[in-house]
Amino acid sequence: MKLPIITALLLLFFSATINAQTRLKLSDALAKGFIKLKIMGNDGHTGKCATFQTENTTSQILDIEIDCGQKIQCSDSTAQNLVVTQSEHIRLTAKRMVATAVYAMCINAHKGSPGKVAFRLGQMAQGALLRITQFIEKKKYQNSSAQSAIWNITDNYEIATIGNGEGNDYEMTNELRAFIAKEKKILNYPKAKPVLRTEKTQEGTFDLILQNKANVQIMLMTTNHQIVKRYLNEVKEAGIIRINYAVKNTDYKAGTYYLVARVGTKEVKRELILLE
Repeated sequence: MKLPIITALLLLFFSATINAQTRLKLSDALAKGFIKLKIMGNDGHTGKCATFQTENTTSQILDIEIDCGQKIQCSDSTAQNLVVTQSEHIRLTAKRMVATAVYAMCINAHKGSPGKVAFRLGQMAQGALLRITQFIEKKKYQNSSAQSAIWNITDNYEIATIGNGEGNDYEMTNELRAFIAKEKKILNYPKAKPVLRTEKTQEGTFDLILQNKANVQIMLMTTNHQIVKRYLNEVKEAGIIRINYAVKNTDYKAGTYYLVARVGTKEVKRELILLE
């Protein structure tokens, strides 16, 4: 009779151990046998270039954390290892497997880009490498400029390799360069500059016919619906309304915009505005 009692107590202890730790680090869950893990490359070295297949081996719900700064080792010795650059949370119901594409970047510049090959879990990044991955996560800089910043740490790249010398992303470039300069104690380093733009103004007229008294809005908007300027937002009487507008390119970042007219909550007119 003692064996069934001991088995029951062990099961209770096992359940309590999981439940007491509602969020488990990936490495801890793997070490305790709570999960099975398979990591595959997605044929690249930036962006969501690795997929973690995590299988819950328990009868409990597991909340697993993949931490920013977690390194993974490539099975191909000629290809680069990766470091996770954005944390991910995975909820696993009992006996369930979930595939999660993860943002990561390479940490061996002298090696080739990894293909669709297997990886295994490595150690957590430390020091400057951990700090730069956390900075990239905070700023959401999941791009080639951030990759160059990582290579500044792992492979001692020159700071000028981060971003371009000039362009619309010069602010991001300078933030990354400043971060690396502080880590490496570099006092003087090249700063990126914005592209010099020739000032141009797009002018036009919006004519609206109101059948009834209504609130009228005329707005300059980005392609993701962010309002950057309001030309009008007030109640107008029924009749013809003429709105003159002028959009100067140097007042905004270069790109695609829309001049949008709304009557009440209904969009009634939209005009494309391209700013060089």
